[in-house]
Amino acid sequence: MYKLAFHVFRIYWLPVLFASALLFLLDIWGQGSIGRSLVPTLMVYGYLAFAFHYTLLTGATTSVFKISSQTPSPNWSFWVAFILPIFILLLAMVSTFFIIKAKLPAEALSGDAALGFAMLVSLPLFGLLLAAIGTMIPAAAIQASTGVRPALKRARRSFWFILWRLITGPTVFTLVFVGVAFTMTQNGLDSTVPETFAGITFSNATYHTVAGFLGIFNTALTASIFSMAYTRVEEGRKLQPSSRT
Repeated sequence: MYKLAFHVFRIYWLPVLFASALLFLLDIWGQGSIGRSLVPTLMVYGYLAFAFHYTLLTGATTSVFKISSQTPSPNWSFWVAFILPIFILLLAMVSTFFIIKAKLPAEALSGDAALGFAMLVSLPLFGLLLAAIGTMIPAAAIQASTGVRPALKRARRSFWFILWRLITGPTVFTLVFVGVAFTMTQNGLDSTVPETFAGITFSNATYHTVAGFLGIFNTALTASIFSMAYTRVEEGRKLQPSSRT
C-alpha cells in the first residue's frame, strides 16, 4: 500500500502542492466558522481522492482541477460514496458529545474534554465503517457497482484486509505525523494559522503548506487500500503500479 501511495503521490505532486496551499487559505478564510470552509475543504480532498483511485484502478491520469467533458471527474455517485462515511462520523461525534454532556455535569467534564472523548469513541467506529463500505469509493471512481449493498457484499472478503491496513497505514502515519507536530510545538518550531490574510508570511505559509502536503499522503494511503481491496475482490488480482503512469 505504501508503494502504491507513493506512486500516485509522485504523479500528482504538483496538484497536491497546490491543494496544500489552497487548504491553508481555506483555514484562514474559515477562522471562527468551521462550516464556512468545510464544504470547499471536502471538495479539495474529494478531487484528490478521485484522482488517486482513478489512476490506481485504470492506470490513466486525470486533471484534478480542470473539468471538461473529456476529463474524467467525480460524479454524484462518487461524492455520495466519499461523503457518506464522513457524514456518519460527524453524526456519531455530535451524538456522543451531547450524550456525554447530558449525562455528566459541566464541572465534571469540560466541553473540550467531552469533545475529545467523543472523538476517541467515534474514530474506531469510523475505521470499522470504512472497512465495511470503503470499497464504494473506488467503485464510484470507475463508475462500477456502487451503493451500500454491493459494498457490504464485497466486505465479506475485504473487511479484515482493509481494517488491518487502515491500522498499519493511515493510523500509524497519523500518529507519527501528530508526534512530529507535537515535538515541533514543544520546541517552539510550529506556526499558528493567521487570523486574516494580511497575517500571511513566508514562514507560516511554508509551514502549513508543507504540513498539508505531507498530510495529504494519508489520502493517497487510504485510496491505495480501498483500491487494493476492490481489485482483489472484483478482479481477483493484486494491484500493482501501472507502467502507463
